[in-house]
Amino acid sequence: MNINFTWVKEKALNEIDIFANPENRAKLERLEKQLQQEQEIVAIDPKNNRSIKLPLDQIVSFETMGHLVNVHLINQQNYLMQKRLKKLVTLESQNFYRINNSQILNLNCVQSFQLGEHARLEVHTKTDSTYIVSRHYAKKIKEELSCSNN
Repeated sequence: MNINFTWVKEKALNEIDIFANPENRAKLERLEKQLQQEQEIVAIDPKNNRSIKLPLDQIVSFETMGHLVNVHLINQQNYLMQKRLKKLVTLESQNFYRINNSQILNLNCVQSFQLGEHARLEVHTKTDSTYIVSRHYAKKIKEELSCSNN
């Protein structure tokens, strides 16, 4: 299947036109459903051990705690996931990037950043939290943050 893109500056940001053969209708309807579906993850509430769906846009960061991942939300609440941090790398398309060996940060929540000691990067979020980006990930995070500011 060929996919052709045409970029039109006058087009509204929340509008996409797709021209297709009627035979592809089912595929495109599935694609539309996936695009419009709010992205969520399932985590455990540590207070009552119940599973809860969390929208990705409410998550500030993921932090490893051994075989568990601590999920930090914008409203300062914390939840747990029984996953390894490396399994969450697939969230890069949602603007979640690994910043060191123990944390993944939602770059949509970043308010400012500055150079730290030893080629590290200090990132300040809208929730007034500060995260340290290791040297290994600093270049990629700087590029992503610079691109999102343009």
